[in-house]
Amino acid sequence: MEKKSENKSGAEVLRGRPAKGKEKLDHSINVKLTEADYKKVMEKAERLGMKATQYAREMVLKGGVKSRFTLEELDLMRKLSGEVNNLNQLAKRANQAGFTKVGNEILVVLEWIKALFDDR
Repeated sequence: MEKKSENKSGAEVLRGRPAKGKEKLDHSINVKLTEADYKKVMEKAERLGMKATQYAREMVLKGGVKSRFTLEELDLMRKLSGEVNNLNQLAKRANQAGFTKVGNEILVVLEWIKALFDDR
């Protein structure tokens, strides 16, 4: 429950915990699965970092689940963004000092980026 008060300028200020935005989940539907189907659901939910009930709810209501990034994909994005920063710094140096002086360094960074994707 939020308490209302006024600040010095007379504007209304809300205090306290805001009300929950989601509706309460009051109803349930029981589903019986074979052992193999149960394992599939649990594996898929775990792979997506979700609880089985959350996974099942999204499958039923939305017809699919939008996958989150895996730890491997997050690591790859972090490494790639670091290499992009390196390329930007090299591009700046190339504009200042001339491309021939930093060209070899750029090729090294490009090979590193290729290696990131080839390892997958």
